[in-house]
Amino acid sequence: MKRIAVALLGVIVAAALPPRSNAQAGTPIPTPGLAASHVDSEGRLVEDWGALGIRLAGDGVHMGPAGVSAGDVAPGVPGVRIVRDGGAVTLDATVFRAPVWPSGLDILTVRLASKSDRDVPVRLTVELPASARVGKRLVSLGGRAIVGLPERPAPVRELREWGHWDEAADLPGWARPEGECDPAFRNIRAGLGGVPIAYRFAVEPGGAANVFLGFCESHWRAAGQRPVVCQVEGAPLQEIDPIARWGVHKPGAVLFAARDVNGDGRLDVAVLPKPGSPDVNPILNVIWLFPPGAAPSAEAVVSGRLNAVATRVVDVGGPGDQALEAAGRLQYDLVVAKSGTELTLLVACPGATVESPSRSAWTPETLRAAAARVMADWSAVASR
Repeated sequence: MKRIAVALLGVIVAAALPPRSNAQAGTPIPTPGLAASHVDSEGRLVEDWGALGIRLAGDGVHMGPAGVSAGDVAPGVPGVRIVRDGGAVTLDATVFRAPVWPSGLDILTVRLASKSDRDVPVRLTVELPASARVGKRLVSLGGRAIVGLPERPAPVRELREWGHWDEAADLPGWARPEGECDPAFRNIRAGLGGVPIAYRFAVEPGGAANVFLGFCESHWRAAGQRPVVCQVEGAPLQEIDPIARWGVHKPGAVLFAARDVNGDGRLDVAVLPKPGSPDVNPILNVIWLFPPGAAPSAEAVVSGRLNAVATRVVDVGGPGDQALEAAGRLQYDLVVAKSGTELTLLVACPGATVESPSRSAWTPETLRAAAARVMADWSAVASR
């Protein structure tokens, strides 16, 4: 982490520029030598991808006007503070730029406190662009990760009937399938960095289905480079090496007799990297669900001729794919005590992409400490 902070300091010192002003009205977040974000008069954090706002609702809760001011938000850390009267609660939020290579991240911390000794139930909504996708720990927009979520508290999940539930990436048109096959084989999702590809499908509690997973490997030409492990609820694990089974650019599918073992009304489907594989980025092209019982042949499924009788066909990574969670909605149900509660979000600033918090060593505390060190060094250089 120290090397990252020092590297960003090198960029700042080399730039030798004062903070850039933002052309739009608002209070800029101090960012020496780097493109600035700003907080507008409504208390929204404005980035190059759009705006992020906080809204509160609940019994006795209402949102007063935002008071926005610049100043230190922690010892030695300049930023912007947003204060609002929420009726039964107070909202005190801070945002600062953290020195994460190469463009930094904006760290938004929202603190809520009850005005009385009574605990106040609150629905906190993070306002996002309507097309933003909410995943387990990341919010993405147009394939770019724009918000990193804490592990706790967990957001309220408003789930669709089916969708992906992961941090993988859509790669439409990546594959080059040869022979007769469903056109969906041209697209994939890829678990870049070794993250699992995961989907959930609504079924009757305890219900069953024949699940086919379709693969087409168009990068590697030799077997053993990208084997994957397939986990389908209620079915035995299967290890799949698409090159060994079918060859390069050759589409194929594998059958799983799935069942909702835990009775939650959802079938879980996941593709993970095989431990020790040279390529740890799992891929998946297509998912089919058929009624339980006698299963169709894999060849007929791959051809796409049975799509009309399937209960679900997912063009994985293609235009018809979707996230499990409804787009543009990120909400938290909180019980706010007088002692307060807080929520910290990692937000992509201009030119930046958020790394999944589950894979990052940064914490809000270490980010604040790194920001203080960098700003102290910047002040020392600027005063010479």
